[in-house]
Amino acid sequence: MNKKHFNISIFLIIFLFIEIFINSSSITKTIYQSSYIWFYNIVPSIFPIYLLVDLLINYQIIDVFSKLFKKFMNKFFLLKKETSFVFILSIISGFPSNSKYIKSLLDSKTINLKEANKLLMFTHFSNPLFIIESIGVSFLQNKKIGILILLVHYFSNIIIGLLTRKYYVSIDSELAIKKHEKTSFITCLTNSIYNTLKILFLLYGIITFFMIITTILKENFSVNPLLNNFLCGLLEMTQGIYYIGSTNLSLPLKASIITFFLSFGGFSIHMQVFSILKDYKLKYFDYFLARISHALISSSIIYLLLQLGNY
Repeated sequence: MNKKHFNISIFLIIFLFIEIFINSSSITKTIYQSSYIWFYNIVPSIFPIYLLVDLLINYQIIDVFSKLFKKFMNKFFLLKKETSFVFILSIISGFPSNSKYIKSLLDSKTINLKEANKLLMFTHFSNPLFIIESIGVSFLQNKKIGILILLVHYFSNIIIGLLTRKYYVSIDSELAIKKHEKTSFITCLTNSIYNTLKILFLLYGIITFFMIITTILKENFSVNPLLNNFLCGLLEMTQGIYYIGSTNLSLPLKASIITFFLSFGGFSIHMQVFSILKDYKLKYFDYFLARISHALISSSIIYLLLQLGNY
């Protein structure tokens, strides 16, 4: 870290420290709110899937997916068969786990940086249980709309993959996947629980940090409530979804904005993804453009479908 960045960091830390004392009541309330969202919405929807996926990885699921989805990855995305592991498991478990899977392929030298960049652009899938249960049932009180958002979110991400298919072409691969040593189920289960909890607490920390930032901004700057909610969603997706879900907006507009947040991910998710991949110099700008495109496509589709459906 150079001196300029160091000075800026120190200034921001001191500023946050002062703000926490000045607005202690609001920030304490925000921490309670983030804890509630994390414990009642994030953990129930993410923990079981993350745990099961981590167990599958211990049993060499990469080899299975490579054989089953070789033609799919080659034909549609012009990528080698091993990348199907990231694509399929990202659909099942959701972000930021895609970055963890990409890192495992980079660590084993199964893929290069260009392939990792390309994968990162279209494997930004939210956890399916979070979309259906947290967004559909809890925030929108409509499970059918939750399922519709899930389908559109996934479909529009595949569109991003098709649009970027010629970003880097790498179909053939003779690299062997590194074999895992055989371990007992109890050992695998213990390791999977530890890995899952580590990710969940990372999510909790980053969600809380960004919610504190948005609270400080709200306390110091007077803006339109709807604009404030939108800015909150850009910073921290879960908080933005929570706020928009509590507004009196029409259902199509509310669902469209929530879908935008979901597909963009929020800068807190971006931070999680690139912190996991910090050992590799991946292109954030490409990832950012993909997220904006994904958000615009998915939110537009949801709005039109709900308007046509007279919701």
